[in-house]
Amino acid sequence: FVEKICELRLNRKLGLEIHGEGEPLIKDPADKSWSGISLPWMSIGYEVKLTPMQILTLYNAVANNGIMVKPHFVKGIMENEKVVETKNTEILNPAICSKETLTKLRKMLEGVVLNGTATNIKNDNYSIAGKTGTAQTNYSKSKKGTEKMKYQASFVGYFPADKPKFSCIVVINNPS
Repeated sequence: FVEKICELRLNRKLGLEIHGEGEPLIKDPADKSWSGISLPWMSIGYEVKLTPMQILTLYNAVANNGIMVKPHFVKGIMENEKVVETKNTEILNPAICSKETLTKLRKMLEGVVLNGTATNIKNDNYSIAGKTGTAQTNYSKSKKGTEKMKYQASFVGYFPADKPKFSCIVVINNPS
């Protein structure tokens, strides 16, 4: 399981061209904090740390027929209305999984919006595929002085689901 996560490059920074990119954390059985419940917890997203951009890059690969590309924020640089530099697409992984697995995955992600936890974003204009998420983040003191768990809610996906053009992630800290 951990080896496959590492093959997907989720254990490494993306090398973004912005300052302050977060460092991912993928536990390994050799880690001191590894326990008998680490693997099942990791399978549902706990005991790992990923930035929203790393998660989005993985979902973008699903939308991009399995090809994982490095995100870039600039397509090219212009000077006096003339392109002086073009940024090329960098492929990080040419195939994140088999075509058969990709087909099944895309169908499941479409199902999340059609019949699952994200039916509230279903619309008649275009189809959406993606996944909702909820994570415990930390505790905070309530007005009464008691500790209250804080959460983070998210949705990551792409659209139109049948011929993706856009991928996006929305993260809301401490939703109400």
